Amino acid sequence: MSQIRVLEVSKSTGGLGTYMRWLADGIDRSRFALTFACLSEGADALAAELSARGYVSVSWQMNRYKINPFTDAQVILRLRQLFRREKFDLVHAHGSKAGFIARVAAIGSGIPVVYSPHNFAFHAGVPRWQAHIFAFIEKLAARFFTAKIITVSDGEQAMARQFGVGTPDLFVTVHSGVDLSAFSRRVNISEQKAALGVPREAQVVGAVGRLSEQKNPLAFVRLAARVHEKDPNAHFVWIGEGPLEKQSRQLAIELGVKNVLHFVGQRTDVPSDLRALDVFVMTSHWEAFSLALLEAMACELPTVTSNLPGIAEAVTNGESGYLHSVDDVDGMSVSVLEILEDRELARRMGANARRRVEQEFTRAQMMDKLMQVYQSTV
Repeated sequence: MSQIRVLEVSKSTGGLGTYMRWLADGIDRSRFALTFACLSEGADALAAELSARGYVSVSWQMNRYKINPFTDAQVILRLRQLFRREKFDLVHAHGSKAGFIARVAAIGSGIPVVYSPHNFAFHAGVPRWQAHIFAFIEKLAARFFTAKIITVSDGEQAMARQFGVGTPDLFVTVHSGVDLSAFSRRVNISEQKAALGVPREAQVVGAVGRLSEQKNPLAFVRLAARVHEKDPNAHFVWIGEGPLEKQSRQLAIELGVKNVLHFVGQRTDVPSDLRALDVFVMTSHWEAFSLALLEAMACELPTVTSNLPGIAEAVTNGESGYLHSVDDVDGMSVSVLEILEDRELARRMGANARRRVEQEFTRAQMMDKLMQVYQSTV
């Protein structure tokens, strides 16, 4: 049986760049031959990395957010030339802009295109008028030149249907998955706490993510202040950088938690950092499906999170964590305190969280489902 030739088209930065690495490392090379078209800033670096793994990779500059008629047209032209030259069996397009450009380029080529939005551009964080424009574009693309839409959660799929994008038979959910081996190794907790600037004896409440409107770090600061009132020995850690860092630090000063709330920036070994936590908190305004949450669950951490559709597919309320309405800082604070005060509850929730990931959200399961989609589409 000959290999199925797949072109992966994606921007090169952030989570999508990481997803490309997952594909490169996890695909069954005896069945699938991948080529990568890396777009946007950082494209050259990712293409070189994938080439070093033994893949054919090309890189082209593309503004990942704004429309640029000249450079966007160049990318479409180059993709069309690549389609004609290489005769792919399938194109897998990732992200809203790269996904649309790849689908336009494939028109008339006869190559089926699978599209993964990785959170549709009409999510809750954009103004309503913009959401309807993005949804209209997605409707056209879904109807005329998309063979399959892969969502990372059922919640993302439901959002698409609310905006009238696609028909039910067009969608398939492939949840993101965790490489459990990275979250199973032993860590010296005292040393890890010291690396985060946290006292060895302190219980630690943590979050991982960009300091941005989506991740809602100001709610985390307010939560820290509420918990600190009841448990002054608890410490709080935010792993990540972003545009709201200055505002978050200022709020921490105003609320009197500057000395117990640690903004540690980008870290190179998040799995080890997670091991130093006692509770994982996610205050996001919107998520399609959170890898950081899955990683925390893989580390046997009880979770307190916003009750968003994709998140509720991972966290079972009352069993592996607690789900709260977005911006319910008071309710989240009560849940965090309950977990900090009851070690047996924390242990049980953490064990349930790890078991949930093992059963439903491993990287191997993700890749198996993805390869099934590829196989069934060509």
